[in-house]
Amino acid sequence: MNDRFEVVQVLSGCIQQKIKRNSTEIRVTRMPVVFLLEYQKLYMDRRLQQAAESGSISDLYALIDENPCILENIDAMPFVNTPLHIAAASGKIAFGVEMLNLKPSFAKKLNTNGCSPLHLAVEKDQQELVTWLLRIDPSLAGVKGREGITLFHLLVLRGNVDLVVDCLMTSPECILDASVTGQNALHLAVMNDRFEVLQVLTGWIQRMSQRNARSIEYSVLNKMDLTRNTPLHLAAYKNDHQMVKLLLECRMVQRNEVNGDGLTFLDILRTHGQIDEGGELEQAALKTGCMEAASLPKLMKKTYDFFKSPITFWAYCSTHTRRISSDTSDEARGVFLIICTLLITATYQTSLQPPGGVTQSEGHAVMKQTFFIVLWVSNTIGFCCAIFYTFCLLPARAYSVSHRVLCLVPSFSSLCFDGSFPKAMAEASDGST
Repeated sequence: MNDRFEVVQVLSGCIQQKIKRNSTEIRVTRMPVVFLLEYQKLYMDRRLQQAAESGSISDLYALIDENPCILENIDAMPFVNTPLHIAAASGKIAFGVEMLNLKPSFAKKLNTNGCSPLHLAVEKDQQELVTWLLRIDPSLAGVKGREGITLFHLLVLRGNVDLVVDCLMTSPECILDASVTGQNALHLAVMNDRFEVLQVLTGWIQRMSQRNARSIEYSVLNKMDLTRNTPLHLAAYKNDHQMVKLLLECRMVQRNEVNGDGLTFLDILRTHGQIDEGGELEQAALKTGCMEAASLPKLMKKTYDFFKSPITFWAYCSTHTRRISSDTSDEARGVFLIICTLLITATYQTSLQPPGGVTQSEGHAVMKQTFFIVLWVSNTIGFCCAIFYTFCLLPARAYSVSHRVLCLVPSFSSLCFDGSFPKAMAEASDGST
């Protein structure tokens, strides 16, 4: 009796015995209440399924009018085939949008096969419905289904270039998603011979201009799966010369990563690939710096050796600088950066126009040598301290070291200009004598 099918069988038998012909009343005096509820639920489920398959929004609201909790009861189940699943598989766009408005959670709910509504829509080639729902909720591109395969992954597997581009444009973060085996979209494109999709993915990754685009490009192109294979390793195993050349053209691809078998890309290409020794592909690989695993320099130190090493003066300074940045709140950081900007501007302006001005004929400082030396030393110290504190205050997460140095290049050039003070001082001294 625990099985629902058996319950329904018993229920239908009881109902058939209790219903009188040509009568509008049903004798339910001895019928268990659970049977009636189960029958009503089954009856509702069938009508709701028919409404979703036909895309009838009026029938949907008629059922909601009879039972306002009908959608809540479905949503309470962890894995269920929702009306949105049925509408997505049938390509009923208007009904699907209406259901998404009523119950947004249905779009991310999986059925017992591990499929979301959009997974089913892709499998049934309902491209227009997928496009509409992605425009309404771009985050649906990252909904993970069975084995961690997202909608974006499924589009890559099926080679649907148009929808792949739509996902990238509406939800750029979906490029970072990986399956339970650690494979991202590039792995899946290589493994399923989707060269055109791989062209789109690599082209889009190299054209990204969003925040942390450089780190995202590096992590995606060099992502390792559970067997420590990157997309470049898999392309070599597949012996797909087109994909190999395409990936080698990406500047951020690491050519000499060692996989779980202890092989680099060049090792796999020579042992598993069908290439001519000294051929065009091998020469192209060698020109990009590809090496065999035996030729790679061995790492002298492991990660734990770094933490075991003594703290040097420069390591202490670096740690202290990072602590200043991390301990400063965003509000205080903004105030201090404004103050540092004013100090940098004031000291730089002082170097351009010293107090008292300069002579119009020769451009020498008017002030005396002693005051000029004091001014130059204090002005340079203030300028350098403001520059250093600005460097410490820049958020570590938002700016890498290279970006910080790039931001301080103009300040360094200004400091070099400040270095012209001694020359002006000497000229001022000569002028005074």
